[in-house]
Order: sequence, then structure tokens, then C-alpha cells
Amino acid sequence: MKRANFFKRWKIALVVIITKLLTFHGAFASMGSTGGGGGSSSGGGSSSSSSIISSGNDKSGDSFKAFLFVLFFCGLYILSSVSKMVVRLYRRTRDITEVNGLSKWMLIPNMKIKDFKQGLKRAKIRLENDAVDNQLAQSLVETYAWAQFVYGQSIRRCFADSSNYLDQLKSQLGRFSLSTMHDEIIAKASNGIIDDVLVNHGKVVSAQKISPDLIIAKVQVSGIDSEVNVLSDFNSSFKRQQWTDYVVFGRKQGSAQWKIYNIVYGAHFHLNGEDFNHQQSLDISGYTEEHLEVSPELVKSAEDYKKRFNRRKNVKTVVRWIVFILGLLFVNHILG
Repeated sequence: MKRANFFKRWKIALVVIITKLLTFHGAFASMGSTGGGGGSSSGGGSSSSSSIISSGNDKSGDSFKAFLFVLFFCGLYILSSVSKMVVRLYRRTRDITEVNGLSKWMLIPNMKIKDFKQGLKRAKIRLENDAVDNQLAQSLVETYAWAQFVYGQSIRRCFADSSNYLDQLKSQLGRFSLSTMHDEIIAKASNGIIDDVLVNHGKVVSAQKISPDLIIAKVQVSGIDSEVNVLSDFNSSFKRQQWTDYVVFGRKQGSAQWKIYNIVYGAHFHLNGEDFNHQQSLDISGYTEEHLEVSPELVKSAEDYKKRFNRRKNVKTVVRWIVFILGLLFVNHILG
């Protein structure tokens, strides 16, 4: 908390410094233009008139300079936002291009169940009980089970600061889904949360083949799904033994390997068991909140990772401000 307040104070200080620099530059220019006034007083009314015109031009120039400052940094912000949107659009487009029948709405992350059902209705897709044979159903369940297990292990490897913590997930998820899971893994790891999932048994309740390379299925599994905040004395934790999700399975044309392109969770939980989507669960088994223990080594790993995460975040903040100040001074210098 002290470190966070320290950086907040630095942000305020940097704003003050920038304002002082600009004010000093304007004052210095003004002093230079009015220097030696005593020797130029012989012009009478003509001198006074030219002084007023000069003052008006200076004010106009300062206003234009301020406008260019704002325009320059607004442009940088817009460029940064647009670049992120372009990357997301590229990933989504690649997924849609590679998987026959995949649509943009099927890739929306963190969809509510009712929104997903409405999407199915608009697309005239109806899930049926016997849409896939037993062998294919088993293959889809295994894909889901392994992806869930790897997801939990990725959070643990993130704690260990492993640079390849996403390597196994890359072979299980589509590009767009992988980017969503990456953000979620970072968010959980930085808050000291582990999410261990082990599927023992599962079945495809209903499904529909959209194309030979795209299947939407309602998957029900049993096993252990334990989510623990190891930095909060383990009190805000939950565990469930059965759950149901909607899963969008796909594969590249000509490939035999199925991947997950989206998961519409049957129930979303906060650490206190709160369903932030306020939606009814797809599964009636529910969950239990309980005190879940983990090893002291894992607690230390979580604490160390959180320190490293906050340190990197603070360094990035300082670097952004340095770039901002240097850019401001550079533009100010160019504009004279």
C-alpha cells in the first residue's frame, strides 16, 4: 500500500513538474521579448500599438502550441488503443478463417448463458442429444478435461515466473481464447489465486455439428475444481465436484486435433462464491465454500510473484511517464 501511494504521489509530482517546465518556457520567452524596453520607448503611440499586436500574436502562438500538445498525446493514446484492437481483430479473424463455420459471436469471451442461447437461436442452431457418436464425444471430453488441467497448471507455472507457462495451452486453445485465458491467468496469479481442475469423468449432454470442423456441445463433467486465494488465509475459497459448460470445439481444416475456441461457463464465481453474472447455474450440484489448504512453498511462490508483478507494473508506470515527459519536451523544443 505504501508503495502504491508513493507512485501516486510521483504521478502528481510529475504533472506539477511538466506544468512548471511549460510555464517557465513561456515566461522565459516573454521576458526575452520585453527586454530592453527603455530604449524602444521613443516611438510613442506607434510603439504601443506594435507591442499590443506582438502580445496578441504571442498568445495566439501559445494557444496553437497547447493545441498541438494535446493533439500529439491524444494521437499516441489513440494509436495505442487501436493497435490493441488490431491485434485482437487479427486473432479473431485467423480463428474464423481457419475453422469452417466459426462465427464472430461464438468467440465473445465471458458470455452469459442467456446471451449464448440467444446466439444459438439467431443462428438457428439446436443442440441435440445424439448429434455426435460415442467416440467423438469421448474425444471432446478429453480435450476439455486436458485444457482445464493445463489451465490450472499454467497459473502455478506463472507463480514460478516461468516464461513458457502458456506453451501447453497454445496447443489446446484457439488464438482468441488463448489471449482471453492469458489475461485471466495473469489476473489470478497477481492476486495469489490458484485454480486446480481435475476431471475424472465427463459426457456430452447435447451437441450440434455446425460443420465437419466445428461442434458446439454442452459438456457435463465430474471431478475436483478447487479455487483458492493463498494470500487471504484460504478463507475465500470454493470447491465443486460436478459442473456443466457450453464449449465451442473447432479444428483447422484438414487437422484431426480438436481445440477449444470458447467456453461459456455454466456458473461464474468470485472467490466468495458470488455469481457475478447473476445467472442460474447449468448444473444443480452447486459448490461448497471451505477452508482449502495449500503448501507453504506455494504461498511463498504466490507472495514472490505478486511482488515481482507489482514491481514490473511500477517500472512500466515510471517508463511511461519518462517517455511522456521526453516527448513533451521534444515537441516543445520543435515548436520553439
